[in-house]
Amino acid sequence: MEEIKTWRELLGRIISNTQEKQRIAQSLKINPVTLSRWSSGHTKPRYDNVRQLLEALPQQHRKQFVELLAYDFPQIFNIQTKQDMPAQEIPATFYGHILGAYTSSPTILRSSTISILILQQMLSHIDPGQQGMAAIILQCVPPGEKKKIRSLRKTYGRGTLPWVSHDYQTQFCGLESMIGQALTSGHPITVQCSHEKAHIFAERYLAQEESSVAFPIMQADRGAGCLLMISSQTQYFSQIRLDLIKCYVDLLTLAFEPEEFYDLSQIELGIMPDGETQQSYLASFQKRVMQKMLQAMQEKQSFTRLQAELLVWQELEQELLDLALTAND
Repeated sequence: MEEIKTWRELLGRIISNTQEKQRIAQSLKINPVTLSRWSSGHTKPRYDNVRQLLEALPQQHRKQFVELLAYDFPQIFNIQTKQDMPAQEIPATFYGHILGAYTSSPTILRSSTISILILQQMLSHIDPGQQGMAAIILQCVPPGEKKKIRSLRKTYGRGTLPWVSHDYQTQFCGLESMIGQALTSGHPITVQCSHEKAHIFAERYLAQEESSVAFPIMQADRGAGCLLMISSQTQYFSQIRLDLIKCYVDLLTLAFEPEEFYDLSQIELGIMPDGETQQSYLASFQKRVMQKMLQAMQEKQSFTRLQAELLVWQELEQELLDLALTAND
């Protein structure tokens, strides 16, 4: 097959399929003839049209299309319309809302209340057009006997389509993940397309995931976890959006207790098996917690449910670390 050298040639090949041509035209709300004129070079699309066209293309063609676009539209992803441009600051009223939640929420509910409020506000602020975004918090699993942080665990998540109903089920992440690398280094990591992420990190990514960024949740040189944000759009995390996310991450530190932050020298993440493998182990979580509680009652020990859950999380973490180590051997 002859090598494709321009975005027009690639577009022409894609729309040679009549059904695909009609689908893309309907997505852009244009006449299919316009697509033909773009591909033939008779007319040139506006910047807004190009951005919409990229979003409408089949996912397997987007990376190549972006690379070819750079020749004719070198500033395409540096220019944002007023509609796409998020406000560059967190609303002052939202700061007040979070401080109110911090001072009035019962201790046991403070973390979840603040986390969910911030996740919801972030999505509406950074993805106002609901083009497709998810935000997930992962927290360090408190260390066991070895006194080292070995993994992070998903705790809270929210999303818009196509992840609005995504099951943010618990999963452990380690050094193999983008999240783990960000926390270990103490610096955010950004990738702008799924191909880039697949090339760099061993973890699986979500269906329709393109851009992603992992921000460590830090107080000075101490980390509590990471915020992961993913977008269905390539090249989505512009510097404006990254600066805004950093402000939300700073605010997110209020969701954690001082003892939940650990020196980076104390963080020695291991390797975790993939999420699908983990689920067969994690399915036993509730049963194991109940067994811990029952055992404590029989031995007449003072034991809360939160203490039982922590012990089970630590046990599961170690089992999964051992499983990954065995698999690698």
